[in-house]
Amino acid sequence: MDSIFGLQGGDFVIIACDGSIAHSILKIKETEDKILKLDDHKIFGISGEGADRNSFGEIVHKNHCLIRYKTGGYMNLQETAHFVRSMYAQAIRSRDGPHQCNGLLGGVDSDGTPSLYWLDYLGSLQKITRGAQGYANYFLLGLLDNQYKPNLIKEEGIEIIKKCIKELQTRFLIAQNKFIVKIVTKQGIEVITI
Repeated sequence: MDSIFGLQGGDFVIIACDGSIAHSILKIKETEDKILKLDDHKIFGISGEGADRNSFGEIVHKNHCLIRYKTGGYMNLQETAHFVRSMYAQAIRSRDGPHQCNGLLGGVDSDGTPSLYWLDYLGSLQKITRGAQGYANYFLLGLLDNQYKPNLIKEEGIEIIKKCIKELQTRFLIAQNKFIVKIVTKQGIEVITI
């Protein structure tokens, strides 16, 4: 029942997720943060079953930290995207089976260049400017295409995200009342209340 969506602006990336956790017909929680902080300038929004989402997110985060400690430096966003893609590819070929979760990886490199990547559980990777995962795919891709323009400023990006949230709350049969929105800029990660 997840909805993860995001877009890349001129100097920022914004990713939003619903905060609900559901099991069958029960809503268990409305404040789950499905956007993982990889470091001060990278976030990874994950959609999928709770156990897969949590375990895969933890594997990615811990291995990302391990590489940083081994090399003494940070991976740029493209390197991080290929690293996460390889984690998906390794998982699908392992005895344990794939992690049934998809993601949006976004952030800003040290030179101020923002990037957003779309990943799925099969190990597919695509650099995008706007996108969605989970149920948001059914409702928001047209809206994102219609509203998006290159070099958006932060306020315009937030307005597009607000329109996306309103669209989900209006059209989607399942009530998603609470959303968590994170913006990454060169200054760091900011949580926005909408």
